[in-house]
Amino acid sequence: MAYLTRGEEAGKTISYQVKIRGIVQGVGFRPYVFNLARRYSLKGWVLNSTSGVTLEIEGETDGVSSFLKELSQ
Repeated sequence: MAYLTRGEEAGKTISYQVKIRGIVQGVGFRPYVFNLARRYSLKGWVLNSTSGVTLEIEGETDGVSSFLKELSQ
């Protein structure tokens, strides 16, 4: 999973693509990601595949960082 580096500035718009492997279909993962992204005012998409889920998010650095931290828990 991608995390922000120290050199990235707060308030800057960034985007990340995240790949999550494993069984995440049928467990409410996409609605969870949708609600989490809304909480941090992010835009993006989620795509299911046979190996897991790919998602792309875009927003301010602080929101993306918080999203990624919460998603990884």
